[in-house]
Formats: sequence, structure tokens, C-alpha cells
Amino acid sequence: MYTLDTSVIINAVEPHEADHVASRQLLGLLRAYHLPIIVPTLVTVEVAGTMSRLRDANRAQRLVGLLLRLPTVTLIDLDRALAAQAAALAAAHRLRGADAVYAAVALRYHTTLVSRDREHLTRLVGIVPVLHPVAALAALTAAPPNP
Repeated sequence: MYTLDTSVIINAVEPHEADHVASRQLLGLLRAYHLPIIVPTLVTVEVAGTMSRLRDANRAQRLVGLLLRLPTVTLIDLDRALAAQAAALAAAHRLRGADAVYAAVALRYHTTLVSRDREHLTRLVGIVPVLHPVAALAALTAAPPNP
């Protein structure tokens, strides 16, 4: 099971970004293998905001719609308990608020957090499994799940 940070989703659809191919291939494999993707509802807001700034509002809405229609994606509401867990992670590991929410989801649901954010990759070592999309793709390619 995986939790994908917004940075990976945007990277998968923005061909001019470094590591675009790896992020795109990773999302394709997750979908092909029907692997669960567990993300906070915050992902919809972040994807819409980022895409509207990079491209336009229509493309942003289409990407959010596509994300919501993926059958393997589960959206997690930010309730009081998850917010408290995210706040504790933010304080203990000097994370920005949104980054802490993704980390809290990964911790609660025992997923691997896939992110391009330096803070995730360096500050959560030993707390939750965190992989850059290139490493996640390599791991999934090396050991594909059994059907």
C-alpha cells in the first residue's frame, strides 16, 4: 500500500520536471497491479491548486476528477485524531503542515510514503517508510506483487 504525496502526482503529469518518467511509470504500475493508494482528502486541494497555477483551472479539475475515479484510491478525511497525529509529527520532525498530514496517513495506514519532498525523505527516516518515486519504481519493478 502506498501514500502518494502531491509532488509525485504533479510530477507524473508534468513532462518538463526531473524524474517525470519515473513518477509516471510508478503510477502506471500501481494502477496495473491494483495496489491500494491511500491519501488524505487534502490531495485534491493541493493537486487542483498546483495544476491551476502550472496550467489552468480546467486541467486542474480534470486531474482531480481522474484521481477521484481511480478505483484503488482511498481518500482519508482529516479528523481530529489524524490532525493531532499530524501536528505531533510536524512538531517532532519540523514538517510543514501538509507534509505532516501525508506522513500521518502513511503512519496510520502502514503505507509507504512516496514523495519528492526533501523534508519527507530526510526527516521521516525510521518513522515511516519513505521513498523517492525513482526508488519506489525500482523496488516495485524488482519485486512485482503476486497476482
